[in-house]
Amino acid sequence: MRCRFGASPLWETMSAVRVLHGSRHRPLYSPWVAAKAEAAASLDLRGLKALLPRVGFTPDFLTPPPKASRAKFATEIARVRSAPLDRVRTELIRSRDELDNPGAAEIDRMLTDLPGTRERLADEIESAWTTLIRPDWPLISRVLEDDIAYRGRQLTDGGLAALFDDLHPTLTWEDDRLIATRYREPGRELTGQGLLLVPGVFAWPYLVMVVDPTYQPTVVYPARGAARLWSDAPAPPDPLARLLGRTRATLLVALDPPATTSALAEQYGLALATVAEHLAALHGAGLATRRRTGHQVHYRRTDVGQAVVDASVG
Repeated sequence: MRCRFGASPLWETMSAVRVLHGSRHRPLYSPWVAAKAEAAASLDLRGLKALLPRVGFTPDFLTPPPKASRAKFATEIARVRSAPLDRVRTELIRSRDELDNPGAAEIDRMLTDLPGTRERLADEIESAWTTLIRPDWPLISRVLEDDIAYRGRQLTDGGLAALFDDLHPTLTWEDDRLIATRYREPGRELTGQGLLLVPGVFAWPYLVMVVDPTYQPTVVYPARGAARLWSDAPAPPDPLARLLGRTRATLLVALDPPATTSALAEQYGLALATVAEHLAALHGAGLATRRRTGHQVHYRRTDVGQAVVDASVG
């Protein structure tokens, strides 16, 4: 009953590094990998690479579940730098002993200097954040916020059964139990702790679960709409552009999934006032609706707006 959501720049950074080192198994991200190739070449991520198998255990001290619903990277990386050394040792050994781990020799070297290893890994994560994720964080966080808003509506409308029915193909909710059909670890009783749900734009197609009793029980799942980050923004059909004007038509097409004024301004390089004016016009014409989520107002196409877009395509 204490199920809650959280967004984590640290998780996104680690997931992005995993994608970099296993891109041939993650074709969805090929455009992102190609776009970041030059920047990634400047990074030394050998320590993280040794600890990030394509499947299997990754040390949890590198990705502690976020404590806040909208975590700050500075806060999260500080937790990595202060992780207890006995926990660092235990989790490094477990990672080393995973079957056929190609990073075993590198992990053995890490174990000879635990404080230095902890700092080195935190430095690698921070450099990956600065180079790979932070420049795109406004767009990435928009996808995460949209997903959380969508999941919140599912929870409100249909309860936990509706929420988990759509979260991931390997998850089912049965008799007050959340069952992950492909997860190899022992089950865990939540004992009143609740479950933290973290959407990730780099998570597809996998599900990550944190069940170690040391940590908050956590499920990291693929965020809806992540694919749009790796493709060009859709251009409005010419008939729609002639009807509404190209900028207003572009914004109407962009409202799938819902978006805020600031996110649209960032995405299309427009002034906030310009975007606000066009969104107000779309709202006034009944083509878009708006809904407040926390401190943000999200705009979405109405059924009428969708019909106008569909008619212009046809």
